[in-house]
Amino acid sequence: MLDSLPLELSNFPAAWISPHRVPTSDAHHGRHSAEPLELSNKNSPLTLPMFAACSSSGPPDSFIYDSLDATMYSHRFPGGHRLNERFARSYVLREEIGSGGYGFVMVASRQDGLGDVAVKFIIRKKVPPHAWVQDSKLGRLPMEIWLLGRIRHPNIADFLEYFEDDVYYYLVQELHGSPWVSNRALEADEPCTSRDHSAPGLSSSFSTTSTADSVLLTPMSPQSPTANMFEAQLFTPTQDEGSFTYTKCPKAKRPASRRRPSHDLFECIEQSPGKRLPEHQAKFVFRQVVEAVWYLNRLGIVHCDIKDENILVDSQLRVKIIDFGSAVIEDPSKPRPFYDVFYGTTAYASSEVLRKRTYRAGPAEVWTLGVLLSYLLTGTSPFPTESDAIEGRVRLKGPIGRKLSPSVLALMRMCLEPEPDRRATIEGVRNHRWLAEE
Repeated sequence: MLDSLPLELSNFPAAWISPHRVPTSDAHHGRHSAEPLELSNKNSPLTLPMFAACSSSGPPDSFIYDSLDATMYSHRFPGGHRLNERFARSYVLREEIGSGGYGFVMVASRQDGLGDVAVKFIIRKKVPPHAWVQDSKLGRLPMEIWLLGRIRHPNIADFLEYFEDDVYYYLVQELHGSPWVSNRALEADEPCTSRDHSAPGLSSSFSTTSTADSVLLTPMSPQSPTANMFEAQLFTPTQDEGSFTYTKCPKAKRPASRRRPSHDLFECIEQSPGKRLPEHQAKFVFRQVVEAVWYLNRLGIVHCDIKDENILVDSQLRVKIIDFGSAVIEDPSKPRPFYDVFYGTTAYASSEVLRKRTYRAGPAEVWTLGVLLSYLLTGTSPFPTESDAIEGRVRLKGPIGRKLSPSVLALMRMCLEPEPDRRATIEGVRNHRWLAEE
């Protein structure tokens, strides 16, 4: 049973209290800087032969390999930037896998040989004032790092640890996904969320070969915020919405997949026949996304940017949600607040957002689930024009729309109700008959 997590330092993941960082005061920014450390011999600059520079008149030239020189790994680092020393002892950076206005993401290999991870470099000065939290033990942190360190779910990419320097926070997460396997059905025997149906359930992935998040967005601002700094608190879930218990699922055949190698759901859909998933596969994927959103809702968390590019999927159609840079935390025991600024993705924006009205994050998130469901089933938006979206006029592609079951069309319309007070709740989506059907 996973209830709210107390804010005592001892309850954080071990990486948070390991000696990867020692907070020190930054007089200019009120932030924490990495503790200066002496490098061990294995991290000292190495002199290696540069065979490509050989000349016929003498021995090969040499170059200095400096493991802390960030510009050796990516041009996105500013000139002369030095990596956090403890990070460099633990990881070796590899290729870049995503970038945005507020940072970039790279693959890194563990120095201990235990596999690869995704490292999101968050630029300190681009984190908006309302996207920071103040923790009594850890100090000032970006919301995304603080939040991911407190949640665990099979369909959310795992937080591993974080580092920092004067320019960046380094968010280290699992690297989920694997190349799609062609022409064979896959079977599952992993933990899943216990439900009242026997459809394939949720499962953890131990794959380490795919990409991580590719879009970095700023959080939404609440209307009339009372402070620039969010006081860190994770709320207790209400007790009448079901259990958090994970149980062993019976073996169930996974939907067969015939895909070229892909990693996020956008690529999965793009590479599928007809650029859409069959209804049984769409249901399997959508159910996992709904379970993660429902779990977050119980804790008062709204992701605020659910879309196909922020959903990783592997060869067995197992889902992991990424990129919590837009997330907000609300008290589920109180009326949910209204917001007047939107930082999500326009193609997924709800009717009330497009009307430039104040909006609640939860109903707007359910709308994005309806849009996502349309992309899964048809490969396109349910709204050809913005006016269609404003009015909630769902217009699916003719031949595809006629082949979909009435129950999934009903669910989509419930999510895409233009009046938020009449729109389905996340509990209503989770309990809808289409998701319960085999």
